[in-house]
Amino acid sequence: MKDLYDELLDSCRLTDGDVDQIYASGMVTSPYGLKEVPHCQVPIDVKTFSRDLYPYWEEQYFNREIILVPGLRTESFDFTFVNNMRGEEIQIIGALEELKGLSGGSAIILPGSHTHVAYVKQNMIKGILSNFTGELFHALKEETILSPILAEETRLVEEMVKKGYTCLKNFGFNRAIYIAHAMRIFNQGTPEERFSFAEGVINGGIRQSIEYYCANVWPDCKNIILIGNAFMHQLYDCLFAESSLVSKIHWLCEQDQRPFSVKGLEKIIESRRSA
Repeated sequence: MKDLYDELLDSCRLTDGDVDQIYASGMVTSPYGLKEVPHCQVPIDVKTFSRDLYPYWEEQYFNREIILVPGLRTESFDFTFVNNMRGEEIQIIGALEELKGLSGGSAIILPGSHTHVAYVKQNMIKGILSNFTGELFHALKEETILSPILAEETRLVEEMVKKGYTCLKNFGFNRAIYIAHAMRIFNQGTPEERFSFAEGVINGGIRQSIEYYCANVWPDCKNIILIGNAFMHQLYDCLFAESSLVSKIHWLCEQDQRPFSVKGLEKIIESRRSA
């Protein structure tokens, strides 16, 4: 982190004295980061969240205060409904302005090593749904015989994404992911078709969990939002194409210059200063 900070200062022709405050979010607040900071509990709004930031004096490398942005969690007596995130919360806050024209609640999908879904309504983060995806893809790619199928991201064949999801729904994950392997062994389909089938299996559970939550936990959810690149938009648009609960995926494309995480941090700082 310090190397990146120094590189940033150098590229902007700044010194440490030019920087008023440093903020950090994500796994930096986990047991593996600078300092473990407890998650904030949803439902929560930006004003309340901004009061829960954690000032931490880092004396080994920075020798100055770093303000740590905590993650979010849900709480339930039934552990099957416990969820948490670290880092995605500022992306969600940064995207709130984009939801103003939508009626009802919105489920925001944030693909990653863990694909989190945040339920937002009236500028408040009201719920979270956490899933294991990117790390699962990586493990299958690096440590199993599926490696040749998942070796590199390629063009999606939408019909095969849908077929992968259908097999997941009909046979369960273990059988469905085996079918991807069998396609390669018996030379069925092109590399793009096999890759697309596997993506439908691996990510199809996101559709299943969102549909369950929309039907049973978030019944007033009217919109599904995706924050991600064009590839992820195509994948999820395809996965939800025939869903009875989700008619359309609204795509919020990240911008390199001012991503939603930067916008979210600006909003948090503004709320913190006006408190």
